Amino acid sequence: MDCNRNFDSFPDTSLVLLSFLKQKGCQNSVLKRELDDLDEQLKLPTNHNYIESEGELQTDGHNVSFSYREFLLELQHQVQPQVPVNAEEAQAAREMAAELIRIADLLEHRVLSRAAVSLTEKLCKSQEQVWASHLSDGVKALLHQVAGAKEFKKELVEMAFTFVLMKSVCEHVPEFLFCLYGTVVQYFLPHRSH
Repeated sequence: MDCNRNFDSFPDTSLVLLSFLKQKGCQNSVLKRELDDLDEQLKLPTNHNYIESEGELQTDGHNVSFSYREFLLELQHQVQPQVPVNAEEAQAAREMAAELIRIADLLEHRVLSRAAVSLTEKLCKSQEQVWASHLSDGVKALLHQVAGAKEFKKELVEMAFTFVLMKSVCEHVPEFLFCLYGTVVQYFLPHRSH
């Protein structure tokens, strides 16, 4: 797949991001489990009116023990279709993820490590509402440091660097996977301007 030519018709971000994370692999066993959980939960059908839990039901229909992770997954399903959609789209997502990995590999390990440590510190100190801004700033800083990325469309490089930076942060703090996943998917929604 030539992602430079087909950028406007690529599969949804959620599917590409999940494929990217799975193909890139995890060095952290906790992150691997978090990624497996995310993969399983995105495959499950979602019923927005009923959430299985031990807690009692509130008058608005929400569960008292409704966790933030469950809320994020509900929000995720509202903004992106469930994955996988079909075999053809899943294959296109895998091909695009492989291309994004190739672009992301242009980053020197020490440059990526510094950016990931810096972003991790910012995320740990801030509220989740500003994570997209911190992530965007980190990606912009990386874009200025990698000369070899000029051969690719800016949007692809931005997506590749965002995905690999997110993954690097999650290697340090696996618990960030669900929240950052939602943040990244929201960031790349088609109607959003950067």
